[in-house]
Amino acid sequence: MPDAKSPSTGVKIPLPQRGGYRTGAEREIDSRLLRHFLAVAECKSFTAAAEALHLTQPGLTKSIRKLEQILNVKLLERHRTGVEPTPYGEALAARARLIELELAHALAEIDSMKGGLAGTVNVGVGPSFISCVSQVVLAMQVHRPNVRVNISVAVMDTLLAGLISGGFDIICTSLEFPSYPEITKEPLSVGGHLVVSAAEHALQTRGQVTPKDLLAYPWVAFSKDNMGIARMGAVFAANRLRPPKITTTTNSIEVMFDLLRKSNYLASIPASLLPKALAMNLVKLPVKAALWQAPLGIASRNSTPPSAPLQAFIGACREVCRNPG
Repeated sequence: MPDAKSPSTGVKIPLPQRGGYRTGAEREIDSRLLRHFLAVAECKSFTAAAEALHLTQPGLTKSIRKLEQILNVKLLERHRTGVEPTPYGEALAARARLIELELAHALAEIDSMKGGLAGTVNVGVGPSFISCVSQVVLAMQVHRPNVRVNISVAVMDTLLAGLISGGFDIICTSLEFPSYPEITKEPLSVGGHLVVSAAEHALQTRGQVTPKDLLAYPWVAFSKDNMGIARMGAVFAANRLRPPKITTTTNSIEVMFDLLRKSNYLASIPASLLPKALAMNLVKLPVKAALWQAPLGIASRNSTPPSAPLQAFIGACREVCRNPG
C-alpha cells in the first residue's frame, strides 16, 4: 500500500497494512500488557508490581506469559534477589517506556489545550546554555505564546540519559558526547571553558598561568559531570600532567561560586557563565586561551516527528544562536 502525505507537514506517513497491523504481534500487544511488563521490570518483583497495579499476582503473571508467548522470547528472569529483564526484556522496556511517555505527553497536551495552553516542551539545559535559555524561551513565545516550557538544568551525563529515556524532549548543551542512532545533534555555536578563581587568589598575581600552576590548588566541579571532568583531565594529560585534584562537587552554581569566592579553589566553567562569575566577584585566570573549546547546540530524539511546540523551540534556539545579542 502506498504512503500518504500529512496535509499539514507534507511528510510521508506509512499507511498500515491490511487489517491495520504489520505483524501479528502488533495486533495482539496492547498498552495493558506493556504496562504490566514495565511494572515488573521496574519493581524487579512480581509482588511489588502487582501491588502497584492493584492486581493479583497470578493475573500479572498471566499477562507476562501472554506477552512472552506473543513475542516468542523470554522477557524476565527470576533470581533469588528478584526479577531481572533478559536482553529481550531490556530492549522492550526501553521502547515501552517511550511509548508510555508519548501517550502521557499526548494526554497532557490535550489537557493543556483544554486549559488554553497549546502543548509542552521538556528541556534539559547544560551549564553552557544557562545564560541564553531565557532568550530562547522569550523568542519562542513571540510565535507560540501558549506553549509551556519546563526547564531542568543538569550536567551532560544526566541530560543524555534523560533524552534517551524520554524525560527530555530536547537538550541544549555541549555536543561532546558519543553519537547514538536515535539522537540527532545540531551544532549552533562554539563555546570555550575558562578557569575562574577569587579575585585575591595567588595565581592572579602572575603574568601567564600554565596548566602545571593549576595543579597546586584544589578544584570544585559540577556533580556527576563525568564527561566534563574527563574532558578536563584530557587537557592536562595532553600537557603530560596528572588530572587536577577535585575535592568538592556540587550541582549548584551558586554554591560553586561562593566556595571559589571564599577560598583558593579553582573551577572550570563555560565562557558563557563568566558574566555571572564576575558578578559574584570572581575573575578569570590568565590561562593562555581557553582551557578547551566544544561545539554547543541542541539534540533530540529522531524516533518520532517533533511536535509543533518542539519545532517552535528548536526554531527559537537557532534564532538566538544566530543573533546572540
